[in-house]
Amino acid sequence: MYASIPVETESKTLKIGIGFASHQDAIWAAVRATAMARSGLHGTAPDLVLLVTAGVPAQDVVPMIRGVLGPVGVAGGATSAILTHNGAVTAGALVVCLTNGEGAVSGVAAAGGRDLTEAGQGAARLILAGWPFRMRYPRGLGLAFVKPGFGTPAEAFLQPWRVLMGPKMRTVCSVLSSPVVYGASSSEPLASAACLEAAYSTGLGYAEGFEARSAPDPETLIQASVDATRTALKRLEGDGARLVLVIESSARHRALGRAAAEEWAAIKSEVNPGTPCVGWLCDHVAGYGRGVRPVDADGSLVVVALGDAPRR
Repeated sequence: MYASIPVETESKTLKIGIGFASHQDAIWAAVRATAMARSGLHGTAPDLVLLVTAGVPAQDVVPMIRGVLGPVGVAGGATSAILTHNGAVTAGALVVCLTNGEGAVSGVAAAGGRDLTEAGQGAARLILAGWPFRMRYPRGLGLAFVKPGFGTPAEAFLQPWRVLMGPKMRTVCSVLSSPVVYGASSSEPLASAACLEAAYSTGLGYAEGFEARSAPDPETLIQASVDATRTALKRLEGDGARLVLVIESSARHRALGRAAAEEWAAIKSEVNPGTPCVGWLCDHVAGYGRGVRPVDADGSLVVVALGDAPRR
């Protein structure tokens, strides 16, 4: 099964194309999803690509993605499941293509190191090196994907990342459930990151986690996820969302059990039906930005809302 979500746009504004495919062959799914995402750009070339596969491909899939899209920066990784309109899919691929609006830039980098602190700061330096004309802290949205087993997303990655990127680059870090991250690096990468730098409207919402051995109430978890979605959308301050991403920890999804489908339906009910709402599961997730502080916790969820630059 596959589907795409085209987003109509005006010229010189952010363009978004989304594709996803459900298939046991992660390579086939990634290539198919990429083709579908490209169609949503209506002929424009992407500046940045997010690739998340549910399952590990048999070989490096990034060259195949570039074979479809051309020379473009790719960030992402392999994890346990992607979130599509039908909920969690455990075999397939999600591709998000973005074309910058007027005055915007993007950057993608992958970096290795002894731990997430080294890898995160290495990726941040590479991205900032591509923006030499930016004379102050960049403003926008960052998404990072990191290998498990090398540190926590908040303390090990986001806090040192913020030292370099500054407080205005709202960033979410996903610790993936597999050791595969996508991106080009001189050494085996631990982290893959993508940043959009512009005055886009962005909003983050955070749902707190729970004690690892506890048995949280599903209704409480669902309401917290809905509140996180509302918060992320509210942060856009009246600007319509163009894309909503939901990054959920696997522990939360497991704790919900059969109620996971109810949670996903409740989240989507808060989003305009014409706005793409997709995401992925990961081992751990943390974010920082307006109203969200980086916290390492089991069972958390982060919602990201992205809109156009305010016309005010």
